[in-house]
Amino acid sequence: MFTRGNLIAGLGLVVAQALGLVSTAAASEAPSSSKATAHDTRTLPGGAVLTVSKDAKYELGRPIKLQLSPTGSEKTVVQVVKLTAGRVSVSLPDTKKPKSAVLIQAPRKVSAVAKGGQSLVICASDRVTVAAVSGEMLAALGNDWKPLQSGVVRSFAGGTATEQAVPVAPKLSAEKSMLMALDGDASTQVQAAPSKDAAYRQLSLFRVDGGKRTKIMEQEWRSDAQQLPQLVPGRYEALARTVDRFGVESPSSEPLVLRVIGAELPEGAKLVQGSILLGRAGRVKLIGAEGLEASYGRASLFIPVPKDVGLARGESTLLRLREPGKKEELGIKLEPRTLKADVEIGPKSARWPGEPLQVTVKLFDHNGRPITDALKNKPQVFVNVGQVEPTWTHSGNTYSTKIAPVNGSGPWVVRVEVSDDFGDQAGRDFIELGSAKTASNP
Repeated sequence: MFTRGNLIAGLGLVVAQALGLVSTAAASEAPSSSKATAHDTRTLPGGAVLTVSKDAKYELGRPIKLQLSPTGSEKTVVQVVKLTAGRVSVSLPDTKKPKSAVLIQAPRKVSAVAKGGQSLVICASDRVTVAAVSGEMLAALGNDWKPLQSGVVRSFAGGTATEQAVPVAPKLSAEKSMLMALDGDASTQVQAAPSKDAAYRQLSLFRVDGGKRTKIMEQEWRSDAQQLPQLVPGRYEALARTVDRFGVESPSSEPLVLRVIGAELPEGAKLVQGSILLGRAGRVKLIGAEGLEASYGRASLFIPVPKDVGLARGESTLLRLREPGKKEELGIKLEPRTLKADVEIGPKSARWPGEPLQVTVKLFDHNGRPITDALKNKPQVFVNVGQVEPTWTHSGNTYSTKIAPVNGSGPWVVRVEVSDDFGDQAGRDFIELGSAKTASNP
């Protein structure tokens, strides 16, 4: 009758004979011998996928047959790997009746049989570690074969074995998973819950463009929080693995989705203190917002984010964005770029021909704050129906000029008009002038 004890007892002799062949005569006849120059992945006969580290040194021996299924069942073809340095990972279908397996001979008289799932063997200077990441293995010190349950790490050093669980995948969160980068880029901090099994973590960051996923960063992470680099607008995913003191990695974490929202502003719009100022008919194209939901003000209803957004009824508007079904929101303030121009023409007692008129134009935004930016079009000056072009000076939020007197008998109407960058009138004033000669007659 087949029992696990019979299998392991028989396995010791068969494997010892097989390893004897591999370590002597068969070694010189091995089909390949290599030192990996990068993370090397190869598929062995029978379908096992072997992934070795860049520093791994290994040899492939001749396959053998082992009774890994119940007595009477067909024997399993086992590929043989002699590992002397580095690490090797084996991926096989996880089944009770394996059709292919991998036997790994390591230093310090340690051997392991990967039967299914994901298996790992690491050769360090002071120990050999065997991990059944998923699926069962068999592991031995000398001929003392013992089963290794799925999810267990067994490390051999100094003739003794230490066991612990395969590290658990970290759970990632972000200080902010939705970032606003209207004028360039933005960054956030990624966090993981503390873990006693973590020697460090491996963090990978991907940029996602439709169906294309591009890795832009991979680095070790040795604290519970990690600051990401500056990110331009777009969609990103962060993933991490926990690595224990033996070098065994956890499964990958669930992807942490990050959004960096940018904006393409229409002509005349501008960004001031985190708010977008635009004309009443202006539309802002959002960058990196594909797939998000949008709402306005305090509304509870969310809709798919439109291709562009603008002011609601020409007034101040709060645009709220979120991932579908999520609670975290990103608010973007849209403000009317309303320009108010205070125009003064004087002195009121002026007569022509005579002294020139002094014109002062002071610019303010919709909140009464001074606007110091230059106007797209300078203020316009008209004398009666004809336009004149005086020389303007601009300092702070003030435009100033002098209008030279016009010869003649008058009367004159001098008019000053100011338009914003969208062509809408922002302010105006006028003065009526009589003739100096007429004013002096009795």
